[in-house]
Amino acid sequence: MNLFRLTLLLAAGMALGACTLPNPYSSRPAPVRPVGPAPGQPVPRAPQQPAPVPRQPVIELPAAPVAPLPEVRSANLERLVDGLADRLRNSGAVNEVQGTVLLDDIGNQVGSPVDTRGLTERLRASLSGSLTFADSARVSSLRQQLAYQDGRADMAALVRLGKQSGADYLLSTTLTRNGGGTRLQGQLMELSSGEVLWSDSVSER
Repeated sequence: MNLFRLTLLLAAGMALGACTLPNPYSSRPAPVRPVGPAPGQPVPRAPQQPAPVPRQPVIELPAAPVAPLPEVRSANLERLVDGLADRLRNSGAVNEVQGTVLLDDIGNQVGSPVDTRGLTERLRASLSGSLTFADSARVSSLRQQLAYQDGRADMAALVRLGKQSGADYLLSTTLTRNGGGTRLQGQLMELSSGEVLWSDSVSER
């Protein structure tokens, strides 16, 4: 009997002792100790970010207008035609011409309207006493049957035109810009050989 009571007392004591132990599976969080500087040391400051620099507005200026080309005066162009005719007439190439000459219309490369037909007729009249030109009506009729580029026949087409019109030589001229002035350049070529017999230019500001 005493043994039974002693065993019962021991079991009761062990049960009471188990109730006082901490439960490892308890939901209560463990205490957290704040991390900070040691006593007496300054508190470190976070680095300051530089303030953003405001962007200046970009103003796009309009492009400068293209300066207009200076006007080409008819009187200046007529003097160029007369000057070029004088140079050809006074050259030795005129004495080598033994046949008909095809006079091509003056090419306009000055960037403004020019009466090239009138200037071509002036050149023809100025050289009519020194050269024999192909018939204008026949040349105009044949010209319409040839291929043109940019409103002006290329050299191959001009050679075909000269041969079909019965011409032996080709006189071509071109009007271009020369700085603030203009330039008229001429060339006399033999159609059968392609040899350039004469080439010259005159300029005027």
